[in-house]
Amino acid sequence: METSRSGQVRLSAPAGARRRPVYVTGLQVPCVSCAEAGRDKLGMPRDGRGSDPLCRSCWRSRTERQGTAERRRLVDALREDLVDAGAGCAACGEPSPVPECWLCGWSWLASLRDEFEAEVAAEAAAVERRFAAIAAASVAESRVDELVAWVQRLRAAVEGYAAGRSQGRAVELLADALARDAGERSTLRGRPGAFARVAGVAAVDADWRSGRRSLPGRERTAELAGCSTRAVTSAWARGEAVRWWVRTRQGRPLCLEERRELGRARDRAEFDIIALHLGDAASRAPYVAQALSVLDGLLSHALSLLATAQSDLDLTRARAGTWTDRLEVARRAELREAVATARQITRPAPLPAPIGTVNICSPHGVLNGEYLSSCLSRGLMYGPPVTPAPRPPRGGKSKVGASRSSTKGVRANRVCTGSQPLQRPRSLQGVEGTSQRGPRPSQWSEWAYRLASDLRKHWVWLSGVDLPWVAAVLGPRLGEYWTAEAVVDHVLDTRGGRPVMADPARPAAYLRQLLETALTSNRTPPAPARRHTEHLRQVAEAARKVAADRNQRLRDEFDRRDAAAATAAAGGGRAAALAIAAAAGRGDHAAARRAAADWPETPKPGSGLPPRRFS
Repeated sequence: METSRSGQVRLSAPAGARRRPVYVTGLQVPCVSCAEAGRDKLGMPRDGRGSDPLCRSCWRSRTERQGTAERRRLVDALREDLVDAGAGCAACGEPSPVPECWLCGWSWLASLRDEFEAEVAAEAAAVERRFAAIAAASVAESRVDELVAWVQRLRAAVEGYAAGRSQGRAVELLADALARDAGERSTLRGRPGAFARVAGVAAVDADWRSGRRSLPGRERTAELAGCSTRAVTSAWARGEAVRWWVRTRQGRPLCLEERRELGRARDRAEFDIIALHLGDAASRAPYVAQALSVLDGLLSHALSLLATAQSDLDLTRARAGTWTDRLEVARRAELREAVATARQITRPAPLPAPIGTVNICSPHGVLNGEYLSSCLSRGLMYGPPVTPAPRPPRGGKSKVGASRSSTKGVRANRVCTGSQPLQRPRSLQGVEGTSQRGPRPSQWSEWAYRLASDLRKHWVWLSGVDLPWVAAVLGPRLGEYWTAEAVVDHVLDTRGGRPVMADPARPAAYLRQLLETALTSNRTPPAPARRHTEHLRQVAEAARKVAADRNQRLRDEFDRRDAAAATAAAGGGRAAALAIAAAAGRGDHAAARRAAADWPETPKPGSGLPPRRFS
């Protein structure tokens, strides 16, 4: 018995007792490596007589070690040979493969690779040319559409003036500009400038209802007027000098956030043309013919630009592999015919003004954003301002008297449907009760100002807006449980992660738009909101109206069918009864039988309902 190193007890026996017998068919001797390690294993000389006897495992290990060492030696020798031979070909000595060399066996593969790369490059170039042609055709189509819209606007202005419609306001505005320019001139010497054409572009581009919000653009005006951008700048300055228009917004390049929000790179300059009632109708009447002539020149120039753009479009379409269809060719011919008809108006003598421009009301003092509702035609829908009585000083006594409406600027020939001057005195209490500011609404005045003040800390662009304005936007739309963080998070969630503008032009209007978009979306707000509740009520009311209309139509249809069936049944039975009675009275029994045959069949008991086929 002996104990091993690991503490196990085992039975030991002499070496000779455990030795395997030597077979007569082969040589089996103890393994040299195993004997050195203290293991009793048999082996044989693997490399011939006189070599060390090894067992199978020891022989395989030694053979693998020798093979690994031999491979390493061969790799080192090959590396040394390659370094000594250099990088060139052993046959021709060229560093790059040569097709004529027999040793450069991969030169044919290189030629095939070059051919494949050439084919891929040619295909990519063809695809790129195709996309470039399609993009050029799209740009040309946009260009043609823009010029067609401009020609249509010019034609509408000329035809509207001839027909007495409000679209012809541009002719009067341009005549007023020419009259003001002529009145400011001290001499008629010199070449004619581009002011008339630039003013014509601005007048046609402005809102036809009021003459405001003219955004022609410097480059666009230069192209449509047929002059340089420097001439456009001088003409704009001339228009401001003669007090024909007022620049309400300066053009500038937009920042990245504004480009993403508005979808354009630059912000055009905006002009408000002075209203016609502020000018002299008698002084601008002689310049109506010149204004029509200027519009005729602009229309002719626009037609030439449109013809060039259409030819370019046809060429780009031909390069792209498409063509212009017959419908578009017909539309082009119709447009040319309509423009030729409109140009007949601008060629004869000056037309009399179809709308009397003297009987125009004075403007109402409204904000710039409210002018669309205050100028539906050439005159405004408001009367003259009423001058209230002065307020008494605080802490003192004053004589409370009656105030009368102002008669300044009231014309006798006023033809407007607005409020007329008051015929009764107005008390001081009435003036104070109808002030523009008014009392604060009690339902949201307690929390709206606090919410507006907190919201200013998150959106810095609201700092320039008065706090009552911000509260007036938030109060009617939100509730008392809203916080500034909830407002910001809900607005950003409804916008899909897009940030808001950092410096909008009209912060209060932009805040109103953000809240309207957020509270009328499908997302449920984190707190009760009046605008969202109203939106849900409106949606439900619209759905209810649709369902009620549908049910009413079904009821009407069913009533019509029932009435028709009842009328047919009653009329047929009465006619059959009358026919039978008449035939029986005459003694014509054959006619009575024929009339009785036409009597509707009476359903018998047990017959049941008629068979019905179900699909």
